[in-house]
Amino acid sequence: MEELNVAAQIKIYVDDPTALESVKVGIENIAKVQRATEEELGFGIKVLRVNLLLADSEGGMEEIEEKIKALEHVTQVEVEEVGRV
Repeated sequence: MEELNVAAQIKIYVDDPTALESVKVGIENIAKVQRATEEELGFGIKVLRVNLLLADSEGGMEEIEEKIKALEHVTQVEVEEVGRV
């Protein structure tokens, strides 16, 4: 198994607040989730703030971002921070 030496914090916008749990499961199938929290933006809009652990050999964040965007109910993905651990 490759060493997980990159940490990324991303914000994921979901079109249906009741689908947050299924989106979390989908993300866990894409990358190692260190922490996932729900955040209320207002007017019933919720986002997931997720910390991922990755191997730097997996490529750039664009590939991970595209896989997450392809999940059902995900409308937008924002990479907030990326760094080495």
